[in-house]
Amino acid sequence: MNFLIYGEDCRHAVLTDLLQQAGHIRKAPADLLILSPKESFSAHTDVIKNNCLIWGGIPSETTVLQHAGYRKISQSDAFRIKNSVYTAEGAVALAINETTTALCENAVYVLGYGFLGKECARLFAALGAAVTVYTENPEELATAVQKGFSAKKLTELSKLDGTVIINTIPAPILDRLPVLCHTAPALLIELASVPCLTRDITGLRVVPAGALPSRFSPKSAAKLIFDEIIEQIKKE
Repeated sequence: MNFLIYGEDCRHAVLTDLLQQAGHIRKAPADLLILSPKESFSAHTDVIKNNCLIWGGIPSETTVLQHAGYRKISQSDAFRIKNSVYTAEGAVALAINETTTALCENAVYVLGYGFLGKECARLFAALGAAVTVYTENPEELATAVQKGFSAKKLTELSKLDGTVIINTIPAPILDRLPVLCHTAPALLIELASVPCLTRDITGLRVVPAGALPSRFSPKSAAKLIFDEIIEQIKKE
């Protein structure tokens, strides 16, 4: 199988080695195109086959990609869970680096309780942080409470003073809420592909944090992608 990889991503060098060790060839025209999360498939249609399999790329292009006749490799739940673990570990490392107090002395707000929200809540709580989960999904609220977390509806979020906010919801949810920092600065670590906040809030510092596994655990993350791609190809 021929493959090509594009985009700035620390996982790509390891992924290239793994694919070549498995007997695949890096050349055009490609049967498999691997893209970083910000890379557009449309920039590379001249070097791929008509029925090319595509991994990654800009999430919003999926429908256009499929209409053009290409096949997007979907992520299994098993992959998403494991990748969420790597991302949550990166979020912890980033929070430690970006704050001046110990996590065990911090209040941490986790926005969303899907695959990634669950792992972030679990890891931050394991380090002693006072974790509160915010979500509008009734099932997620119930599950978070069952796991022992304080859980509230997003509409209850207002004061951010002195907190670390971990966003996993890909929507501008904070734009619609009257959130403020009254007495102490706060840190927002943005993990979602769509920012939760597009306006400035005095006292709130926002750190974009996409593709954290590429930054903090590229070897493990590349092996995870390799295993997922090979497994999905077997199902074709």
